[in-house]
Amino acid sequence: MATNSRTPWWIWPNLLNLDSPFLALIWQEQFARIIDINLTLIDRILLFSCTWLVYCTDRILDGLNSGIKAETSRHKIHQKGKRIWIGISAILLITAIILAINCLNNLAWIGGIIVFTLTAIHFAATHWTPILRNRIWPKEWHVGAVFTMGCSLQVWSLKPDAWINLILPILSFGALCAMSCSHITVWEVITADRHNPDSLLNAHSSFVSRISWFDIGFGLLCLLLGIMFNSAELQKTFIALAISAFALAWLHDRCNQFSTNLLRVIADIGLYTPILFFLF
Repeated sequence: MATNSRTPWWIWPNLLNLDSPFLALIWQEQFARIIDINLTLIDRILLFSCTWLVYCTDRILDGLNSGIKAETSRHKIHQKGKRIWIGISAILLITAIILAINCLNNLAWIGGIIVFTLTAIHFAATHWTPILRNRIWPKEWHVGAVFTMGCSLQVWSLKPDAWINLILPILSFGALCAMSCSHITVWEVITADRHNPDSLLNAHSSFVSRISWFDIGFGLLCLLLGIMFNSAELQKTFIALAISAFALAWLHDRCNQFSTNLLRVIADIGLYTPILFFLF
């Protein structure tokens, strides 16, 4: 599983599938603060484990597909260390199942089954069944939506009556995640996306060519929403979303100045903005 010794230190969280699970934990905490609930360590371990498993499985499946040559560092490392990754995944899967059986309520199980089904559809469409791919709803937007559902699921299940306070922040974060995934696709331009007529690059070329303007428009909308609400946590949420959106726009307009790996890392970290309010 060893990689080139010149691999920069800042890319390792991405290579080890750690960046997205940490992002999920950050936004799970922010959603919990909006409706004033306290999450347990088990809640956090479950979300971290499930998110890690999804991302690791996706990369392993890419490696198992003999028709796909690894074009990114994260896929290369999963091809080289396939057995190790599968072993770690098995341990985390067993742990997650045991914790879920003992700790999740009925609402969490129902929501979890929905998220699992949508994740399975993504895997099937991406790796096995092209007919499931949707020209209108590209995989980047699907991933953003499912990721957001996973982040908010346990929070909602613990206080379902507070859904009215969560719905707008959740939808907004889902849009931000979809934008971030779209940026990464545009920056990496891997062969599979370039040659697929139903991919984001080809089916939504107008959106791709104006993506930074969508970032700016979304950021301004979030600032407006932040002004409209009296809740301090809602204000913090929308300000965090706006900062992330503006950061994506700034990064996209300068994408030629950075490597693809660095762009991806910065894009992920750029969504960690609620930390600013956790610390201060």
